[in-house]
Amino acid sequence: MKMPIRPLLFFLIFLCMLVAGVAAAPTVAGLSSAAADTSGTPPQDAPAFIAEAKAAVAGSNWTSVLLITTRGLAWYPDNADLLCLQGYSLRKMGQFQKSVDTVSRAIPLDPTAVRYANRGYGYLALGNNTAALADAETGISLDANYTANYAVKALALSGMGRHAEALVAVDTALAQAPDSAHYWHVKGNVLSAQGDCPGAITALEKSAELDAEYVLPYPGFGSAGEDLAAENASCDQPHAAATTAKSPSGWWIAVAGIAGAVMAIAIQR
Repeated sequence: MKMPIRPLLFFLIFLCMLVAGVAAAPTVAGLSSAAADTSGTPPQDAPAFIAEAKAAVAGSNWTSVLLITTRGLAWYPDNADLLCLQGYSLRKMGQFQKSVDTVSRAIPLDPTAVRYANRGYGYLALGNNTAALADAETGISLDANYTANYAVKALALSGMGRHAEALVAVDTALAQAPDSAHYWHVKGNVLSAQGDCPGAITALEKSAELDAEYVLPYPGFGSAGEDLAAENASCDQPHAAATTAKSPSGWWIAVAGIAGAVMAIAIQR
């Protein structure tokens, strides 16, 4: 006996939903297990969770960082290191507001320069240059040798149109870390925003030369290679236009055309 088409269709849809739910179950269960009963003895101490999370960071495995820190925070909810590692992973995953909110919980517990830089990059990703600049300034006041805050400051100032100040900030970072691909990338972006094509290209080439695969601070920031290609394209266009305008052959062609038009008018008369 043949099954009616409509019930069969509904059955197939239900079966697909069931399979999808089973496939997603391990991930959901893993994240939910972090909120399991914590009335007993912790499976390990906070430093162990932190070490695991840092190992996952080293492998750029942001989902694992999120899972490990979630489990750790279920037992140690006021651990600033776990909160910041979680906020870092959320930023790398594009969850910028959640990242800022998570790091904001950590800062009062243990205010350090690295935490302000962490949140500052989150604010930059959200387009909040004012808040990013405030965090960078605070971080620098806590530790002037922690260079990441100068990069945050440079990007925030450039975003506010204060390019000269931004260059001073990123050059301060480069003075302490001249082999940082990120700081050369930041300098290239600042110079590009300032309209200095040759300078931007030089800085972006330096960044790509040092480390073409460095981990970007957040999705959408763009790699040095991508920014270099865009800079080369934008710089070539005005250069080509200027070359055409100044070309002797082009000038003589224009003169000859005008002379020909004048002669044609004279002959007609």
